[in-house]
Amino acid sequence: MARDPESIARSSLFRSMLIYALMLAADVAVLYYIIQSGPEGAGYVSLTVVGLVGLLLGYQVVQHLRDMSSPLAESEGVVTRKWARADLIIAMQSHYVNVERAVFRVRPEDFIHVSEGMYVKVVHFPNTLNVVTMHEVMRPPAP
Repeated sequence: MARDPESIARSSLFRSMLIYALMLAADVAVLYYIIQSGPEGAGYVSLTVVGLVGLLLGYQVVQHLRDMSSPLAESEGVVTRKWARADLIIAMQSHYVNVERAVFRVRPEDFIHVSEGMYVKVVHFPNTLNVVTMHEVMRPPAP
């Protein structure tokens, strides 16, 4: 039985949120350990770096939580750039497209079917810009 694209995207969003939440929990544990050990000298550098990483991870968790209950958004425009890179340094190969100055994270299946210069309609989550569906549409007539 095939699932609809939105439920697949929401389950992927939930998995990503769990990964970020687990990393945030580990960060908070390390931050607690650093604070309890009484940082001195270079320990303040560690405290600052771990604290900043925690803020970034917390931001990601909040954005994912907001998207879990948000309605989907739609955007249209020309694909100006597409690329792939590894997130989290060596894991989780991710694919991205740039449409009308917004960077969307797309599934590999959508990535191989889109090319630069195409006019596309993107159905996505409003905060994380993770794509649910992407397909080519006709360009609107020039005014």
